[in-house]
Amino acid sequence: MSNKIFFDINIFVDFSLKREFELPSPERIFDAVYNNDLEAYISESVISTSVYLLRQHKMDALEIFRELCKFLQVVPFNKNILYMPIEKFKDTEDGLLYFLANHHKLNYFITRNKKDFIYQVPSLPVLTPNEFIKVIF
Repeated sequence: MSNKIFFDINIFVDFSLKREFELPSPERIFDAVYNNDLEAYISESVISTSVYLLRQHKMDALEIFRELCKFLQVVPFNKNILYMPIEKFKDTEDGLLYFLANHHKLNYFITRNKKDFIYQVPSLPVLTPNEFIKVIF
């Protein structure tokens, strides 16, 4: 069975902007997704927020996501997520995304901003791209 991972918004922004502090780990993860070695998931809000942020940098964000979504699965929001302990997160959006990934029974939540994920359930660890590479590869 393939590992199922959820990408946080900052992964797309960093990857698209080629931010050096996390490369080459995100590139390696995206290569594994492209080669069907991993299943990657995002939400609609990851797309919309990333598109907004990337357009601020004058990037063709729609084209980026059109290409990426050939290999990514988009998980739908479920209103029951609103009743999860989102208040345990400093950032409400982080909590919503985390519990969305947990609801869909994904294996890992990948983010650069791990410090904001103090609350975690054992079935869904939060890892940075570098940590994920060390664990999986």
